[in-house]
Amino acid sequence: MGKLTGKKLILLGERDGVPSPAMEACFAGSGAEVVFSATQCFV
Repeated sequence: MGKLTGKKLILLGERDGVPSPAMEACFAGSGAEVVFSATQCFV
């Protein structure tokens, strides 16, 4: 059991940095639930 098991995540990615689908892939096996994921352009 990891520290994120049962937790809910909100992921905000950046277009020129790390996009949210990449973050979702990293957290896929952590046991956490992604409730919101978006990639934005912060200019």
